[in-house]
Amino acid sequence: MKSTIRKALALLAFLTLAALLIPLGNTFLVQLDTFATLTMRDMRERDDIELAIVGSSIVQHHFNPTLISEATGLTAFDATITNMVMPDVLALTHELYRTNSPEWVVLVLEAYSFDSVKTDPQTQMKLMPHLSSPVNRLRYLQDVLEKDGDKLSRVLLFNTFGFQSFSDVRKAVRLRTDPEAVLAELQSEHPGDYLYADGFVRRQTDERATDALVKTVIREETGYTYEVYDYTKDKLREFKALCEEHGSKLMVILAPGMTAHALAEPGYLPYIESAQAFFGELGVPCFNLMFAREELLPCLNDLYYDLYHMVGEGADTLSAAFARLFNAYLAGEDTSGWFYPDAQAYLASIDFITNCWLTQETGADGQVTLRADCNRGTLVTPQYRFTLVQESGEETLLRDWSEDAVLTCDAQALAGGTPRAYARADEGGESVCFTLGETDKPSGN
Repeated sequence: MKSTIRKALALLAFLTLAALLIPLGNTFLVQLDTFATLTMRDMRERDDIELAIVGSSIVQHHFNPTLISEATGLTAFDATITNMVMPDVLALTHELYRTNSPEWVVLVLEAYSFDSVKTDPQTQMKLMPHLSSPVNRLRYLQDVLEKDGDKLSRVLLFNTFGFQSFSDVRKAVRLRTDPEAVLAELQSEHPGDYLYADGFVRRQTDERATDALVKTVIREETGYTYEVYDYTKDKLREFKALCEEHGSKLMVILAPGMTAHALAEPGYLPYIESAQAFFGELGVPCFNLMFAREELLPCLNDLYYDLYHMVGEGADTLSAAFARLFNAYLAGEDTSGWFYPDAQAYLASIDFITNCWLTQETGADGQVTLRADCNRGTLVTPQYRFTLVQESGEETLLRDWSEDAVLTCDAQALAGGTPRAYARADEGGESVCFTLGETDKPSGN
């Protein structure tokens, strides 16, 4: 009997020690992200936030709180961690309410907010060390574990994202004691880039997404019906209740993205429309900026420095459009004319080609078939032109502009060069091109 009691007490002591040490390890023995640390610190050390803009990197890079504050008269702040889904959003917003009582909470979502219910491990790593309430930590961990089978890695976060070098230790210590110095060091390595204020990270770079667009955003068909998962809907209801509990008014913004994603990815627009319908059922004001007309928001494709994020000019344009929309809503104005009514109307409005691609197949008879395709609006009838690019860069015409997207020729006709396809939306219009080999897409051989 005494032996059994001793074992039970030893087990209890072990579990108690683990319950104390694991949270400490997940706080002080994990790598820290610079902008997550700055954002969470700034949010926690203030109590004047009137307009909290909550979301993933789409908020971090695209919503300028300084501009929005000036335009709306409300003190705005970006409550953001990159790549957040709903469990992360809930945990961060609980932390927001520990020191702030915003009049408005604007939840910014995009199509990629709905294609997964599983928290990114790196998002957990960025957020978990900054949650100051044990109750919030436990609730967040339960949410994370619910949708991830690798429970040990999620619980022992410091084992997965622990310090790998002395520089990791040094960075973590400096971020806790002097985060501005870490930011200054980062900015000195990238002059003029990574400007930070109130959760907003402003990118100033000459990089553009053009090359990545050509190589990766190739249209696919799945036949699957995409809509917001029931789990995500439950978490959105929970988020609405959280805002109401703290006296905040909730608005949802469905953020715009590159046109090519809407044209190429089967779930992009269905996810957005499914979300918009759901918020309509909830009675939550929801504005779909993906369907915004030129009158409210011009096309921003040329301002993306990668496939998902814009430079500062794009952020300012989007922020100004949001502030205008927000002010109009508060004034009771009818804003329906600023948006296309549905995906069909939006797709029909796209009168250009975003990018094209080319595949090559060689038949048993030695004939080579080149097939071109492109992402374009539904009313666009594309024209294609095929050339052969020599090593010197000189091009030889294989076939001039035609609506025919297929060219068949002898293999000998392609000897010594690489096929290239051009696509344009109308005669004399600007064209886009694709050279075979610019992507890992299978050639079909």
